[in-house]
Amino acid sequence: MKTRFKTLLAPLATVAMLWTPSVSAQILDSTTVDVAQIVKNYTDIGLASYKDALNSAELMRSAIEDFLNNPNDETLTEARSTWRTARIPYEQSEVFVHISPVIENWVPRVNAGPVNESFLDYVAGGSSDNVINADTLSVGGEQVEIVKFTPEFIAESLHQVNGNVQDVASGYRVIEFLLWGQDNSGNEEPGVEEGAGQRPASDYDLENCTNENCARRGEYLYATVNLLIDDLNEAVSHWVVTGDVRRDLMADPEAALSKIITGLGSLSYGELAGDRLQRSLLLQSPDAELDRFSNNSHISYLFNARGVIGVYFGEYYSMEGKLTRGPSLADLMEEVAPDIDEKFRTQLGVTMARTRLLIDHARDVEAFDLMIAEGNETGNDLVVATVTALIDQSKTLAEMLDVLGLPKADFQGSDALDNPDAVAR
Repeated sequence: MKTRFKTLLAPLATVAMLWTPSVSAQILDSTTVDVAQIVKNYTDIGLASYKDALNSAELMRSAIEDFLNNPNDETLTEARSTWRTARIPYEQSEVFVHISPVIENWVPRVNAGPVNESFLDYVAGGSSDNVINADTLSVGGEQVEIVKFTPEFIAESLHQVNGNVQDVASGYRVIEFLLWGQDNSGNEEPGVEEGAGQRPASDYDLENCTNENCARRGEYLYATVNLLIDDLNEAVSHWVVTGDVRRDLMADPEAALSKIITGLGSLSYGELAGDRLQRSLLLQSPDAELDRFSNNSHISYLFNARGVIGVYFGEYYSMEGKLTRGPSLADLMEEVAPDIDEKFRTQLGVTMARTRLLIDHARDVEAFDLMIAEGNETGNDLVVATVTALIDQSKTLAEMLDVLGLPKADFQGSDALDNPDAVAR
């Protein structure tokens, strides 16, 4: 089954033709909602989101330390659990990716994929010519001598060196592979956990080592989680009061408002509906999943969608229950265009309801990689329904730009939606 959607963003071309600076000024100046305060609250939410991701990653590091010091099934299970938890705030933060080139350029360091398992470690039927098992390796067309794994070495000598995007060596998804291992479950999966990777704790046991080089594997895992924390600390620095991303947004609130709506539309349309969900249906392969080693993809998709809701309503709840809340885009739209606001609120509800159905099915019936398989009508239909809901809400976000008199800004597209024939199976 191949479900195709035509591009929805062509009508946005008319927005640029209709817009003049005086239009947005007249509309925004006539409201009781302070646009500058909307932008400030947005940056507060951005800061809270990345701080939450950082704190969760630090808890994951603590659990990984316990696991490496005492590798057994119990400590491995706890390390995996903290990885799943750490994904929750990060996936919500992806709503901020398209707000600034600074963040767009930062993201591949922490969430690049798909991960080429054979580049990193042993795989079924693979060789020992990989990062963990070789002393010298060709990386990005250069011979690299591997002596000791440090965050700096991974960032500078291994991760996507010379623009080779397939050589993913850092970030959440690499840590995921190191904790779960390759998913060899095939098409018959008894459950989400059983269908995930089954790396044994003994792969890190220095006294009873399985699959060789346990010390190097542990050193690499620990260096990678430390690199992730370094990268998340950098992300936080962009959103503090003196941070460059915050300052840039606050300098021009009207332009920032356009960026905020564009970020919501880009995550809804190109990223989540297109590259993550629809592309999975077109490829019908586990390789198209986001979190394929852990079978956690459906949860990450849920929190992508939740991130849109948080930004629209101007609120964020941290993993510790701390609330960040203030003036929001919803407040503005409710006053300027209550019909569009009501429609969008309804669409957000539909998106979450359909995503919940997808989540329940992936959790209780079959993992996401089976839902997208060819011939699985029930699973495919649940994914299509979610894609359709996300596309609908992206259309309304385009309407918001229009009604507010803001300049046209293209949402991120996706070949999966705009040119599906270009997505190779």
